[in-house]
Amino acid sequence: MSKFWVITKQVYKRRVKTKSFLISLLFPVLIAALIAGIPKMVDYFDSSSDITKIAILSDNPVFVKALTADKKHFQVDTNIKHKKAAQSALEKAKIDGFVTITEKNDTVSAIYTTQETAGQNVMTRLTEDLTATKIAEKSADYKITNAELQSITSPVSVTNDLESNNQLTNHEKDVMSAAVVILTLVIFIFVMSYANIVASEIATEKGTRIMEVILSSVSATTHLFAKLTAIIFMLLTQIGFYILCGAVVLVAGRNTEMVQNILDQIAVFKAYYLILNLLFVILGLLLYILLAAMIGSMVPNVETVAQFIYPMTILAIIGYWGSIAAANAPDNLLVIIGSYIPTFSPMMMLARMDLLSVSTIGIFSSLAILLLSVIGAFFLTVRLYQGNVLLYSNEGLWKTWKTSLSYAKRK
Repeated sequence: MSKFWVITKQVYKRRVKTKSFLISLLFPVLIAALIAGIPKMVDYFDSSSDITKIAILSDNPVFVKALTADKKHFQVDTNIKHKKAAQSALEKAKIDGFVTITEKNDTVSAIYTTQETAGQNVMTRLTEDLTATKIAEKSADYKITNAELQSITSPVSVTNDLESNNQLTNHEKDVMSAAVVILTLVIFIFVMSYANIVASEIATEKGTRIMEVILSSVSATTHLFAKLTAIIFMLLTQIGFYILCGAVVLVAGRNTEMVQNILDQIAVFKAYYLILNLLFVILGLLLYILLAAMIGSMVPNVETVAQFIYPMTILAIIGYWGSIAAANAPDNLLVIIGSYIPTFSPMMMLARMDLLSVSTIGIFSSLAILLLSVIGAFFLTVRLYQGNVLLYSNEGLWKTWKTSLSYAKRK
């Protein structure tokens, strides 16, 4: 047991001190901070450009007065009253644009002339201001009181009464869809990162031919378990760091709108769904780590790791894109089949489950298949590892795999 912990500590300390691990640890935090700060940055830099300088050409002073009163969005140059003067001011960049308002047969139309394409916010605001002014003017002509006008224009309230308990509201669907995208992306990134780490860790020692020396003092099984334990500790370190960062943000900003929104989104998840999500994530990562260890033991040197691990990378990519398909068409036949295949189910079943598109029996069936696959991969990896660590073959993955199986059968 002492040899086991010696190898575990040595691998763990060496790996967590590498620049690649520190970058992978801090990069998501920086990205999250950047995403959270983008709205404030946009508001800061756009704060001075929120007010649009315009001129108004209209024979009806009511529209001029209404747009002039909207000082939050528009700065109206009241000295410009003719088209030539407006065009001259626009060419000299004294105004951002001018609005030409015409009335014909009780129909009001407006043209906003600019040098560049007008932003959607400006067009929307102009439409709202002019529409509100037209309604107010017509109401006065028809002698409609404000109370009557509000009664006429008030929207009809429509709510969705769910008879089934197994359905999501629109808000819950939005939250679940966002969660599916984030969780499947996290699984994919961790699979790619740690699969390469596991395979490279084993291949490095094989490439330097130091494996023979190591196995003279410790069994292959102990060596494998120590390596895998160290990698799992790395994974837990990274996850623990993110949990700590999240806790600090939640505590420090508990009174901010952003944190309150995050807590509201989390509250949508039911406790047992969080547990099921966690089980699929953990078992999925374990399965890919074990497969990576098995493949790494067949790699002759570290230079060929990418070549050997390529098929597993393809499986992970299919699983990730399958989860995107599952989020959009959870009842598609291929999606349903894929959600029960162990290499795909951690992402595809997770998507179907979070959108309530699969029964409880289906969820636990997929989870059971995944668990049995992890157990099977564990025993197969242990069995093959004992012969593979001393197997040096440059014949490619499939021929090496056949040779590895023949060695295992002899034992």
